[in-house]
Amino acid sequence: MTPLVSVTPTTIVAAEVGAPPTFALATPFAGGVGYRPRAYRSRASVMPTTTQVHLGFFDPTGDFSTGFVGGFRMGPQVDPHVQIGLAMDWWHRSESTTMNLGEVRLPVGSGTERLVLSKASADLMPVLGFVQVSGDENLPVIPYGGFGVGYEWLFLTADDYLTSESFDQTFGGFGWQVWGGAGIPLDGRTRINGEVFYNGSEVGSDVDVMIPVFGPATVRDVVKMNGLGMRFGICWGF
Repeated sequence: MTPLVSVTPTTIVAAEVGAPPTFALATPFAGGVGYRPRAYRSRASVMPTTTQVHLGFFDPTGDFSTGFVGGFRMGPQVDPHVQIGLAMDWWHRSESTTMNLGEVRLPVGSGTERLVLSKASADLMPVLGFVQVSGDENLPVIPYGGFGVGYEWLFLTADDYLTSESFDQTFGGFGWQVWGGAGIPLDGRTRINGEVFYNGSEVGSDVDVMIPVFGPATVRDVVKMNGLGMRFGICWGF
């Protein structure tokens, strides 16, 4: 017998004489199929964000001693050789005056007993916007240099336990840094960096005092935080 077939856009109905009809999904018309290519964002059009964390030391001029420094730099690579962004450091130095009271017996062994007469600490926090230029990424050792400007805070505290006197003052002012160094690539997106930097700043604080003859007045205490330092760290995200 000749099968009877009818085709619609959605079903195929096929039957033989005397047999129950069956239904199946039909192949859709080609004209009803639309194609939209998936949109991909090109990696080349995205500016990668590069981050560096570092540790080192800073030696200010004047009466301050060398202290620990740590911080970070972070910002986009506007060009394979140029980065802009934000930098922040923390320099810390603490000192104390003690008196040796002699040997003291401990449950296990012995130690030295000391009386703390006074202690003092200094903390410098520069926050800078910076521009950094580096050499070609294909070099085995990549030179770079940067310059940053911004604001710096200096926190000074001291306690004299003999006279019961305390000192606590915050200074602030314009600051800048310049640095130069070299990086050794670990892979395509990570480097180990070492650099020498110079920090220049003059921070101040207003203090109300009593001046003989003139009476109460406001004076400004100024501290110069200029000096050299070194930083070593790791940089990633190129």
